[in-house]
Amino acid sequence: MRKQIIIGGATAFGLGTLLFTTGLLKPTVKLVALSSLGVIPISIIVSENIHRKANQKVLSLEKTLGDTKASLKQLENVRDDNRKLASSLNEMQFKLTNAQSSLFNLEAEYKKLESSYRVIEAQCEVLKSQQVELSEQVTEYEESYSNELESEVQQKVQEYIAQDREALKSKYRALLEEGEVIYAEAMSISEKYKAWAGEVAKRHQDRKAYIMGLTGEFNKRIGEAQGAWEVERGLLLTQIETLNEKVGRLQQQLAGDLIEPELLSCKFAIPGQIANELAKLIWKGFSIPLSAKGAQLRSNGLIEIGYSYSMSQPPSELVALLSRHTDSLVKELGIHKITSIREHDLSPLIVVGLRREPEIKEDTAKLLAGSPEEFVDYIISHPIRYRLIADPGQGKTPTTAVMLSVILKAGGTYGNTGKGKKIPHTLVNVSCPDVTSSQKDIDYPLEIFLKYGDTTAALKSFDEALEDWKYRKRNTVYAQNFFQIWVWDELDNTLGSASDPKSVGAEVLKILKQCHHTGVGWIVSGQSMMTSEIPGFRDDDRELFTQIIIGTTKIRKYLEKYGKKVLSAKVAAQLLKNVDSLEPYIDDKNEIITDTARLIRLALVLDERSPKLYFLPNLDQVKFDVEKIEHVLTKAAQMKTQFLTQASGQVRADLGNDSSKNHTELVSELPTTYPNLTIGGDAQTVQNTQKPFCPHCGGSDLKVVESGKRYQCSVCKTPSGRSKRIDSKKVVWR
Repeated sequence: MRKQIIIGGATAFGLGTLLFTTGLLKPTVKLVALSSLGVIPISIIVSENIHRKANQKVLSLEKTLGDTKASLKQLENVRDDNRKLASSLNEMQFKLTNAQSSLFNLEAEYKKLESSYRVIEAQCEVLKSQQVELSEQVTEYEESYSNELESEVQQKVQEYIAQDREALKSKYRALLEEGEVIYAEAMSISEKYKAWAGEVAKRHQDRKAYIMGLTGEFNKRIGEAQGAWEVERGLLLTQIETLNEKVGRLQQQLAGDLIEPELLSCKFAIPGQIANELAKLIWKGFSIPLSAKGAQLRSNGLIEIGYSYSMSQPPSELVALLSRHTDSLVKELGIHKITSIREHDLSPLIVVGLRREPEIKEDTAKLLAGSPEEFVDYIISHPIRYRLIADPGQGKTPTTAVMLSVILKAGGTYGNTGKGKKIPHTLVNVSCPDVTSSQKDIDYPLEIFLKYGDTTAALKSFDEALEDWKYRKRNTVYAQNFFQIWVWDELDNTLGSASDPKSVGAEVLKILKQCHHTGVGWIVSGQSMMTSEIPGFRDDDRELFTQIIIGTTKIRKYLEKYGKKVLSAKVAAQLLKNVDSLEPYIDDKNEIITDTARLIRLALVLDERSPKLYFLPNLDQVKFDVEKIEHVLTKAAQMKTQFLTQASGQVRADLGNDSSKNHTELVSELPTTYPNLTIGGDAQTVQNTQKPFCPHCGGSDLKVVESGKRYQCSVCKTPSGRSKRIDSKKVVWR
């Protein structure tokens, strides 16, 4: 409106000015026009002032309205807060009422308890005074009883000793005196007889002989009397020694020592009979008396026996002595095993734990763990993507050899699914870093498949696996006829030795995620329990493997540290319990086995659906058909050579048919690097175009020996320092 007034005024002012200046109007009209022109600016100014004040008033009203709305909103908030406070006040009043009621009840209860407490306190004071009096009486009784007992025993012992000693002394003196008298009388009579005989001899020789004979007989009687006296004296000394021994026993008993074994009173209880028999054996073998205090048969078949010992016997020495002779005690008792010998924590006893029979029997062990045959069935019926985890010397390599032996018989499947159509032939490449220099792996069971025998060659195996995968994607006929298994022993250590472990690990991870579609499987092994410990891998990548953990120690460590992350708590706890139950069974079995290759080993197969324990087969089940393996290697090499020849011929045909096509473009269609022929390739088909390389060090400095049957590598050395000889079937042709 304001703009319209201004525009109208300006228009009128302009028209008036125009008419006035042009002289078209009459003088009167001009005067009116001039007056109107003067009014127009005034009206504009007035209008402008009115609009400015109106706008100010509008702004003031809008501000007032905004303040009012804010106050209204604040009022609503205050009302809401008021309602909440009222509700809270009601709740607090209700709680206060309840609290007052509870307080009233507690106060009443407190008064009752206070009165009861006073009564009990009074009773307690009475009891305390009685207790003090009784304690003093007990102390007095103990002191007086102990003193009286000791004095009475000592008195009785001394009286007994004195009486017996005096009686024996008097009897000994009487006998001695009597003997001396008899001896003196005999000697005097003998002298008299001799004198009388001398006198008589003068008169009669016969009488002399008679008298001398009589004298000799008398002397003989005297000797017999002396012998009888010596016997009597010996008997008296024996009685004295017996009495001294009795006194010694009484003194030992007073000192708290045992004199002989004390047995349990049991008729047909087997634990008691074993306790008594063991005490007798210890007494017989070591002259150590023990007192059997009790024997208990626990629910798990363990028998625990408690023995007390003499106060002068150090319990630690007794435990050490019996622990050193457990084997002999087991044999003499005819039991299965003495599991423990220890001191009791609370009382002066030693506790012997033993078993009559093994804790786990054959039938129970079969329920807790699958048999070696079941392990083999699992291996050949699932995808070949296994990862073996074990400490050094626990059987990774023998287990791998067994797995390869059964897989070669069963064959791989299309897409490495474990089920479905079989691929006719199977190729195996083994990588084991530093096996050529290892003194532990002199008889390496996978020597026939070994292609990468040191760290440098092992790192090259990853590149060749990548090239093999690319080749399989180009030559699908080859992939449909030959299943490839890559065996990487000590995978974590091999990747760790690379210049860029994570980068190389990422490449290996890429291969494993894709190559199984082209008929490729893998068996890797190492010591790292978690997949994330392998360079370039993460924990989620464990899905690429079926993990097999070997050895009770490794299984227990895995379950305790990572079990609840991978498995349910219930399953992990049950597996731990089964391992604890099977461990003594395995130890008992392995005690009688002298060949380490036949030791019983336990493995945990972490199947994605149901993890299970298995007993592993041993190396006796490993059988490789060398002739068949070499035939398959030769056939694979021939098929690769044929494919490369056809590809090269196709390029030449394309060059001849299309001369306008750029030669560089045609050549670029061929693979830039040809995959290496499988170890054991046919030398006759490739020797004209390729060179032989060592499968262990990768070097080409090879010398033909033994009429072409073997090659001699100048780099690789045997333990004796000689150049290593390689079978011609194992040489790599490039």
